[in-house]
Amino acid sequence: MNTNIKIFLLCPVPEEQKPINTYIGLKENPLTSWTTLSKKNFEKKLFSFSFYFLAIVSLFSVGSLEDSNYFFEWFLKNAVITCAFLIFLLIIIFYRWKQVEKDFNQPRIFYEEASWYDGQIWEKPFSILKNDKLISTQKIKPILQRISRTIFILSSFFFSFLFLLEIE
Repeated sequence: MNTNIKIFLLCPVPEEQKPINTYIGLKENPLTSWTTLSKKNFEKKLFSFSFYFLAIVSLFSVGSLEDSNYFFEWFLKNAVITCAFLIFLLIIIFYRWKQVEKDFNQPRIFYEEASWYDGQIWEKPFSILKNDKLISTQKIKPILQRISRTIFILSSFFFSFLFLLEIE
C-alpha cells in the first residue's frame, strides 16, 4: 500500500473538517460553484445574476417612477443597488474561498473530535502538505484572483453610477 494513502487514512481529523472536503463542498455549492466555471461561463452567470437582481429591484421600485423624465436617475439608483448586492455577494464568496486557501496552506489542522472543549492539532505530513499547497496555488488562487478582479470592476461601476447620480 502506498505510504501517502496510509498517512491519509491514519489522519485523525474528522471528514467534515478536512480542507479537501471543504474545497469539494465549495465546488459543489450552488452559491459558490459558479466561480469555478470557465471565464466565459463565469461572465454569463455574473451577467445573469446582475440582470435578474436588477429586474427584481426595478419591480420593487417601479412605484417610485412618477415621471418619465426621471427614468435615467431611477435606472441608476437600481444599478447602484444591484452593484452593491453583487459586491456584497462576491465578498462573502471571496472570504469562504480565502478561508479554504488558508486551511490548505497551514502545516497544522486544528480539529475537534466530539465537542468544543477537546480540540486537537494534527501536523500534516510533508506529502500531504505538498499536495495541499499545490491545490491552493493551482486551483484556489486563480479563483481568488478572478473574484477580486470582479469585485474591483463592480466597485468601479458602483462608484461611476454614484458619480452620475450626483451630477443629475
